[in-house]
Amino acid sequence: MQVATAHYDFLNYIDLNRWNSCYHQITETLALNPQSVLIVGKGDKVVETILSKQNLNVTTFDFDETLQPDILGDVTNIRKILENSIQKRGGKFDVLLCCQVLEHVPYENFENILQQLQSIAKNVILSIPYSSVKYYLHMRLPIVKEIKMQFCIHKFWSRHKFDGQHFWEIGFAGYPKRRIIKDIKKFFHIKKQFLAENNPYHLFFVLQFKI
Repeated sequence: MQVATAHYDFLNYIDLNRWNSCYHQITETLALNPQSVLIVGKGDKVVETILSKQNLNVTTFDFDETLQPDILGDVTNIRKILENSIQKRGGKFDVLLCCQVLEHVPYENFENILQQLQSIAKNVILSIPYSSVKYYLHMRLPIVKEIKMQFCIHKFWSRHKFDGQHFWEIGFAGYPKRRIIKDIKKFFHIKKQFLAENNPYHLFFVLQFKI
């Protein structure tokens, strides 16, 4: 589902929580020591700009031509669209970054998209909205210094309603985290998963190609 270009205006789009999510997108990408990165979902260009300044070969993919991506296309058909590009490159991208994108596509496309991503990149970083009731415990003590604990309760009693942008979100009835993890594991090894500490609405997965 296309998002209006004005949605990505800096003052409207970026707040402290989203900055935190951008930070994780950048640091998790750099931790994989890539040379080439494909960003699916161009967004506001913040992550793209910073990664490009790290001397990485960054390519962007989006279906909104007003965002001027390097490659224009629909994620549900991404493998075919990128086929020639990958052949010219001589292989897969080192990292594919796909954050806050797949919820804009009906869930029945989820597995098919994952299978396509598997053929495009060696490593994939996903973030997906995680709607739940969250509780935090954060204490600073003289000896142990700091304790952080987080509890999440799925909204299993509530069904997600299409809001014009998101077809689904983890945590709602029908979309428990275990289902999403099970589907991801059909195609990838999950190297890491975590909630962005200051933006727990974003659940991150760092995935590796499954042979």
